[in-house]
Amino acid sequence: MREDLGLLLQLQQWDLETMRLESELSSWGPQRAELVAKVLQGREQAEALKQAWVQIEVARKGLESQIAQLQTMADKYATQQLQTKKNEEYRAFQSQIEITRRNISQLETTVLEKMDSEDQARKRYQKALKTNEAEEKNCKERIQSLDDLKKSRMREVQERKVKRGEFADLVEPKLRSVYERMFANKRGHVLVGVDGGACGGCHIKLPQQLILSCRSDEITNCINCGCMLYYSPEMSV
Repeated sequence: MREDLGLLLQLQQWDLETMRLESELSSWGPQRAELVAKVLQGREQAEALKQAWVQIEVARKGLESQIAQLQTMADKYATQQLQTKKNEEYRAFQSQIEITRRNISQLETTVLEKMDSEDQARKRYQKALKTNEAEEKNCKERIQSLDDLKKSRMREVQERKVKRGEFADLVEPKLRSVYERMFANKRGHVLVGVDGGACGGCHIKLPQQLILSCRSDEITNCINCGCMLYYSPEMSV
């Protein structure tokens, strides 16, 4: 292989690794956003369970307030019943007392049901809190890990871009210019080997004359994908 193609191959390997790191960096944004969304979703779900619990609690306290009011009324009727001397009024107060006590009994049954629902709602909320606490801790650790790794990778990419000049300066300027233009367009392999008589880029079978030119170290391009071709002795033709 020609020395300049060998240097260009090294430059390409350097560029491909840098591109891989940049692609890895770009994938971390969505990963981080997904973790943050997961944390927020857990908090929202827990808050919804809390509100459900609070609503049941408020409803239960409202019923208890009604019971207290009805009990006050029943006590008032009972006092008035003792004070009256008329049988008709006595019976009327007795009727009101019985109606009021039935209403109290019905409300007390509903309160018991509400208390059971409230207890279940509280347990669901507390379970969600416990689960979210562990999940949120895990997500935060993963987010921190991603942030730390991102900073490290960003430094590595910047260092590689600076150091790239050392490789690039070794390649013949005209050849490097062609390579860099092609690499910018393809965002992948520009210089590929010929193996088994086929292009290492698109794998199309190459004309024999093109293969011979490549073996004689001429700078050639694939007739299909345009990749620059190289040949080394370990390759089969």
